[in-house]
Amino acid sequence: MLRQPTHRHYNLAVMGHTEAESSLRPFKSVGRLRERDSGSNWFPVEFLTYHDEKGGVRSFAYVRKEGGGDIPDGYYLFEDELGERTFRWRKWKGKWQFGWRYRGD
Repeated sequence: MLRQPTHRHYNLAVMGHTEAESSLRPFKSVGRLRERDSGSNWFPVEFLTYHDEKGGVRSFAYVRKEGGGDIPDGYYLFEDELGERTFRWRKWKGKWQFGWRYRGD
């Protein structure tokens, strides 16, 4: 006769800790983008990102031109609406990534 174990033992160090997605807060704003390493002009964009409880950006929901147009894949510089902060963003296979979170090609 086979018996099912009544309790399970999990190694929490191996499993890791996951956070609930409900803790992420949406943040919608505008800024300017231009292609990195080119002399192209800045163009206005609107975006929606999700931030964790510490205010760090966790993911993009979308980034698009203010008129609603699509932005091709590539490397971009983003500047906030006040012109004070510049970040590196990348769009690869239709997904936006942060400069410090580039994934392999």
